[in-house]
Amino acid sequence: MKWLRELDRGWARFEGWLTVGVLLFMVLVAGFQALVRNLTRFDIDWANTMLTDMEWADSVLRKGTMWLAFLGASLATYSKKHIGIDVVLRLVPVRAKYTMLACSGVLAGLITFGLVYCFSAAVGLNLSERPLEYELLGDNGQIHVCDASQAQIDALHGFDMPTLFCGFRAVLDTIGIRSETPGAAFQLIVPIMLFVMALRLIGGGFAALRILGGGPSALAAAEAEVRRKEQSEGTAEAPQAQELGTP
Repeated sequence: MKWLRELDRGWARFEGWLTVGVLLFMVLVAGFQALVRNLTRFDIDWANTMLTDMEWADSVLRKGTMWLAFLGASLATYSKKHIGIDVVLRLVPVRAKYTMLACSGVLAGLITFGLVYCFSAAVGLNLSERPLEYELLGDNGQIHVCDASQAQIDALHGFDMPTLFCGFRAVLDTIGIRSETPGAAFQLIVPIMLFVMALRLIGGGFAALRILGGGPSALAAAEAEVRRKEQSEGTAEAPQAQELGTP
């Protein structure tokens, strides 16, 4: 349906901007960390202190790499550029081609939904594990630092409240996700993107089924649209190849 395609296009646009934002943030963090590390060779005090305070940078870069991987995989699924063996599709008749596309799309989507369930359970388990540094003793037992009162925080001399994580944790609480540690919260990107990919794969499978149900005219129109896209992509790539000096 048209509104579903528009929704998917809008979500893909959001994924693209998010990917660019994550990549730029990683470049800035990695570049600044490298600069500070090089300055420590000259025994600059503030550089040594800052490098120690930036212990979080390596973890953020690892999590950012994971975000880029799954955002990129989702965008590849949207553009139908994900890995697939399409040699047979170029050899079989048109009806057989769309029958195979329908079966593979639905099957791949169901398998991906299975991965969503598995990774959701794993991430949920990681979210429920509370590190000792985020736990303190309250009036009624152990509590999370984000749930502590201001008086309890003031009693911990020299304690730095993880304000950013507590705010993010409160947002997750509103949608029913309980997060005890910031590291695991970054892992939520995995089941979310797998869920989006599963919907796109199944949507592609049902789209192929709809084409099959439309008869020869629908099959011919679908093939004409595929050839038109291939020609437009080839036309767009030709000037780039000429600029690079490719004959």
